[in-house]
Amino acid sequence: MTVSVEDRWSILLGKDASFPAWIAFYLAHELGHIALSHVVAGRALVDLDFKDPGAPGDDEEEAADAFALELLTGQAQPTVLSANPGVRATASELARTAMGAADALQIEPGTLALCFGYSTQDWKTANGSLKVIYTKAPMWREVNRVAMAQLRLSEISGEAGEFLTTVLGEPTE
Repeated sequence: MTVSVEDRWSILLGKDASFPAWIAFYLAHELGHIALSHVVAGRALVDLDFKDPGAPGDDEEEAADAFALELLTGQAQPTVLSANPGVRATASELARTAMGAADALQIEPGTLALCFGYSTQDWKTANGSLKVIYTKAPMWREVNRVAMAQLRLSEISGEAGEFLTTVLGEPTE
């Protein structure tokens, strides 16, 4: 969800993921809605049915996907294919290849794996490779930690401040 209030923007994630690459994509997608002026001041844009990047959808969603992909990879439609066409890569092979290519391409390895899923629609292998690339951890904790560091809860009064503190957890210094 992306919200515009006066001259400020907020992105609220109500979907958790086990791996940082998906969270990065979700955030970049919402940034795309902001950068592409899809959200009118004083309004909210809510993505209720978040689809895999590349899935057919409306023009604004496709534009936000392209923005996110370009932000994360440098290309609005990155193509990552198997080195052996016709032979299905394993999740371990994809993870190894993505980790090996990440530094040279300057793209985070989980993002490369998701680009493979985007290019081939082989989301099973792409998501499986994330289990090899990352240690599984609930990403909501990290996202909430960053949010708590950025929010000025002392400036948010009443029920709204209490709600945010309850939802995000206690502030950490």
